[in-house]
Amino acid sequence: MKVKDVMKLFLAASVNPFDVKAALLQGHAQHPVIIHFPIALFIASAVFELLAVWRKQPIFAAVAYYNLLGAALTVPLAIATGLGAWRWQLEGAAIKGNLRLHMICALTSALLIFFLCWMRSRLRAKGISPGLAYFALTLLAL
Repeated sequence: MKVKDVMKLFLAASVNPFDVKAALLQGHAQHPVIIHFPIALFIASAVFELLAVWRKQPIFAAVAYYNLLGAALTVPLAIATGLGAWRWQLEGAAIKGNLRLHMICALTSALLIFFLCWMRSRLRAKGISPGLAYFALTLLAL
């Protein structure tokens, strides 16, 4: 076999970095990307909630609510990709040490985001601004 033939085989077997199909079907690659959506949306929600109180602008409260709703909608996808990464990348390794801590923190954060979204939607339906309990839970979740 010639060097030229070996190079063709090597290049044919390498993954194209611009191959969308290969990137989307990588079992463990989505979690590090997707996890940033609920995190960013939740942080943005907290910032806009503070702006709504500080500036007394209801539009900021609406933006905060929809950011929180977006965070709550993307959390299940982040959890699913995290579990997939655990199964594929770590081959279902025992849940102990840092992995256990990571899962406990992730599920606690998810539950807090869901609860805050439920709480905020009830307050919004009644036309009430969030109180101290809401902000305390938000601070805890951050």
